[in-house]
Amino acid sequence: MAYIDCSNLFIEAQKVSAVARGWARSLAEVNQQGRIDFGYRLDFHRLMTLLREVEEPVRATVFGSVTDSNEVLWPHAEAAGFEVRVVERAANGREKRVDTGVVTRICRDAYLLGQPGRDHITLVAGDGDYEPMVRQLVADGFEVRLLYWSHASRELQAVASRFYPLDAYLEELALR
Repeated sequence: MAYIDCSNLFIEAQKVSAVARGWARSLAEVNQQGRIDFGYRLDFHRLMTLLREVEEPVRATVFGSVTDSNEVLWPHAEAAGFEVRVVERAANGREKRVDTGVVTRICRDAYLLGQPGRDHITLVAGDGDYEPMVRQLVADGFEVRLLYWSHASRELQAVASRFYPLDAYLEELALR
């Protein structure tokens, strides 16, 4: 079972790309100066291929929100084999309910469909808000694999069973 927080992955990929292109010396500089590679896009087919190298996901679900500029993103993800779960953004344009949707789905699937000691869960997100869930799943006997950029929350990395940094795959994951 693999679960992807698309907004989290995508926005941070644009920042990692800006550093890789030399537009900034560090992620801190990207965050301070706003030098983000807005042209970077993720290829969901390539992401699915990478996920299959780590595991053959029984189900891979991508979570995100609908905007005026990302309508083509979700059919692309479905064509790559992902189940897509999207929510509308709040009236102020901010994304809400994606993280809680990921947590709810992972917990439901783990405890209804999974078996501790047998099944593993792959989370593609780096937000520290996922740490309590990952900590509990690992304590309950699930192997939780974290795939994310190397700057994922240190607390989240520490509680995951395994951490796979994606930085070396930045160009491989790029939509061409």
